[in-house]
Amino acid sequence: MTRIVLFAAVALAMASTSFAQSLELIGTVELPSMPRPGADENPNAGVPNIVGGSDVWAYTAPDGSEYAMMGTLEGIAIVAVPSLEIVAQIPGPTERAPFYWRDIKTYGSFAYISTEAYGRSEGLQVIDLRGLPHSAKEVAVIRGENDRLVSSHNISIDTVTGHAYMLNSDGNQIVALDLTNPIQPVEVGAVDVPDSHDIYARGDTLWIAEGRSPKISIWNMTDKANPVKMGEAVFPDPGYVHNVWPTDDGTHVMTTEETASKTVKVWDLTDLENPELVGNWIGASDLAHNVHIKGDYAFVSHYASGVSIVDITDLTAPVEVARYDTHPENDDAAFYGNWGTSLPTSSGHIFVSDLEGTLTVLKWDPAPVDS
Repeated sequence: MTRIVLFAAVALAMASTSFAQSLELIGTVELPSMPRPGADENPNAGVPNIVGGSDVWAYTAPDGSEYAMMGTLEGIAIVAVPSLEIVAQIPGPTERAPFYWRDIKTYGSFAYISTEAYGRSEGLQVIDLRGLPHSAKEVAVIRGENDRLVSSHNISIDTVTGHAYMLNSDGNQIVALDLTNPIQPVEVGAVDVPDSHDIYARGDTLWIAEGRSPKISIWNMTDKANPVKMGEAVFPDPGYVHNVWPTDDGTHVMTTEETASKTVKVWDLTDLENPELVGNWIGASDLAHNVHIKGDYAFVSHYASGVSIVDITDLTAPVEVARYDTHPENDDAAFYGNWGTSLPTSSGHIFVSDLEGTLTVLKWDPAPVDS
């Protein structure tokens, strides 16, 4: 059953600490989820007893309307903001993926969905968003050469050049796709890596979080058929190199390791032959999932302690300035709560997805809170 909860009162993201900025709770939407298989026998496994929620992405239509797009147990839900009306639900693969991983990116008026699941529409789903707010529909599914896009964990889109980059099924190759025809992506090259988990692409540069390697690598993708490796940064005392996101100017990146007690790291890539680790930060639950960057702020999905906004004006000393805890039961270093956090929309909305299937819509005000 899908439920919408609206809050008329203003709720500020104040935990036990007073923060410099505010996050106003607009409301929550409960999206399709289910009891985790085996939860009855092992209810304290460090993972949620309810599963179905995965990543989230913000989409702004040509008319300025804003939508949250969230991965669910059944596929993708599209929610209008701030009304919180569910305007479309697009079914997707659901088999052999116990946590229903789905990654969502947009280019123009189309959404592109990758998932590790098998079954209906397995591969890269292409969703036409031009019918919003009334409808959205699947218009293509791309399996890739030798089905290598089936069961893919992650996708990134270089909106500057109009290319998508998607992990292959084994995570040892990043496939480049030309989106000139957004309904018929065409494979134009690939990058071979030992391992990968997450990628970010912008302006013909590709940053790869190489999982168990354990490192990040940086690639020049101007010639998609002949990628050129520009540099790499190897992690000291590593966890699992989970995601990577560059600053707006590309001189630094931030990384997560999705491993308890492993910090969100800041790397100086000014000299690609000698990357330097220059900063660290970790939130209340001691287990960060993903980090995204916009301007002087990093937006961190931090599992049991919720979403954190971190000021990176001084990249050597990141400072948390706002937090909203979507899992107030505890701040354990475990896989509960906040899976994904979107970058803020132009009106300041931030969308937060929880593993348990809850979409939380917040309004961010970067102005200092009056003391």
